[in-house]
Amino acid sequence: MKGKWISLGVLSVLLAGCVYPVDYDDDDNRPRERARSECTDEAHDQGYRRVDVQNVRAQGRGEWDVTLQARDRNGRDARLRCEYDVRSRRARVSRVDR
Repeated sequence: MKGKWISLGVLSVLLAGCVYPVDYDDDDNRPRERARSECTDEAHDQGYRRVDVQNVRAQGRGEWDVTLQARDRNGRDARLRCEYDVRSRRARVSRVDR
């Protein structure tokens, strides 16, 4: 009987070790979502409103190209392009439709 309790305790500890929450933002295991988020934040910082992500594409290892639709300060629709570099965590937003 004692052996069953010990093996049940060991099994519980082993299974509890398998259930470990992972913080993807710290590990950068989800670069597509990181690129989407950083580009949206950069567009907001530049004064664009109602930012909507149209497309997210990988351009190479650690580089993402994000297409955005937004409104500028004058209320006009604007099409934006964002380049996000995973290594430097830097997003560059530029207007495409001018």
